[in-house]
Amino acid sequence: MRVRILTRASDLARLQGHLVQRRLDAAGVDADLIAREASGDRDTATPLWQLGNKGVFTADLSDALARGDADLVVHSWKDLPIEPRGDTIVAATLPREDPRDVLLIREDAAAKRAPRLSILSSSPRRALMLGGLLPGLLPWPVDAITFAAVRGNVPTRLRQLAGGAADGLVVAKAALDRLLDPASPFAEAADAVREAMRGCRWMVLPLREQPCAAGQGALALEIAVNNTALRDVLKTINHAPTWQAVQREREILAGYGGGCAQAIGVTVLPLPFGTVTSLRGRTDAGETLEQWSLESTGPVLPKAPLAAVWPRPDELHGATRRPLSVPDPSGDRGLYVTRNEALPASWDVQACRIVWAAGSSTWRKLAARGVWVHGSSEGLGTFEPSAVDRLAGRAMTWHRLTHTRADVADAVPTYEADTPLASDLAARTHFFWRSGSEYRLALAAAPSIRDGWHACGPGHTFDVVQRLSGARRVRPYLTYDAWLEDIRE
Repeated sequence: MRVRILTRASDLARLQGHLVQRRLDAAGVDADLIAREASGDRDTATPLWQLGNKGVFTADLSDALARGDADLVVHSWKDLPIEPRGDTIVAATLPREDPRDVLLIREDAAAKRAPRLSILSSSPRRALMLGGLLPGLLPWPVDAITFAAVRGNVPTRLRQLAGGAADGLVVAKAALDRLLDPASPFAEAADAVREAMRGCRWMVLPLREQPCAAGQGALALEIAVNNTALRDVLKTINHAPTWQAVQREREILAGYGGGCAQAIGVTVLPLPFGTVTSLRGRTDAGETLEQWSLESTGPVLPKAPLAAVWPRPDELHGATRRPLSVPDPSGDRGLYVTRNEALPASWDVQACRIVWAAGSSTWRKLAARGVWVHGSSEGLGTFEPSAVDRLAGRAMTWHRLTHTRADVADAVPTYEADTPLASDLAARTHFFWRSGSEYRLALAAAPSIRDGWHACGPGHTFDVVQRLSGARRVRPYLTYDAWLEDIRE
């Protein structure tokens, strides 16, 4: 079988077509790449939201497919209209790249701590969310944020930023990751992106507060509806978790009318412990949307009276933390900060040092101290061992700043923590653990609690509690409040 793959003409679009070509080649299919402009590429002046919802970057290519000018079109899922066509069908998708947005701020604007920032973005979604989000993430006071429309491919937008068109730019991380891939055949484009980024500071925006366009980071492989032979081949390379996540995102968006002109972001994350959904925005009717939820694969926990839970709300903040005198580790390892107190006040953290926060609260507290934070694990326990390598321009290794009892790799203990336990712990039945070390201490003090009902955040703590409890009666939650609301009588 020989397949003609059609893409848009930009380097990023052709690179995405090249990714599909490689997968087809591995499946024993010969494929040729062809490219052409879409109407949205030819009109670079009109803001995207004014162009309507009818596929300004996809319709021309889909029409060419329907005419028989190509056998397969590679789209970015986020560009496809919600309404399906009758003559073509999306038959497969590849594994999704990181769906998050990246904010780039010009180094000179960051150095002068500009109180008013102008950001390049044509997305109503990004403008709505970032206007309220960004002041808390930046390490200096920001009084006002304005947004200016920007069009063109990623290198073009980066050149506009470098040329002083604005202080910052928002771009999909998946686009940067693909263009900066060392295996990319488009070395000139990669060099241009890397050169532009040298003059910027970057941060990966949190999905909890800045969910992305439905399907962002994923590729849609479209074929003629009657091309059953190619459809059978594409079934063998389809990535089911990505497919299911994107379909759910598009279903949610369709429930509010769909379309890129809406200020709605939705991201569905299939993770080992369940599916996380982030939904934020404002509908055309003025309804405010805000959801951060986990559909867990763990056991359903029974209800309990407040007297039977640990910790109760009044027992949450009893821990005592004492800083240690620890020198700043030398080298270019990144700093993974588990909580605000874990980063010693005596350390002079330069903006070139990659800093990753465990959660949004830690990010904001570090920013208030004047620290540039590059991103957050958002309480999901994801350690990000490689997700920022391409942005950083090197293979990242990390120092994990934590307390003395932490049993994790690459730990740098920067404080001691005393966590008081309830004197009647053995009489409690429902437990929410803030760390694996807290559970180990509690288990040593009251071994019978192993038979209780356990909950915690995802990640390392979840792994520890599962292992020490024999994986019985353990369920992850995104927050303590979500757990308490779920189990309280």
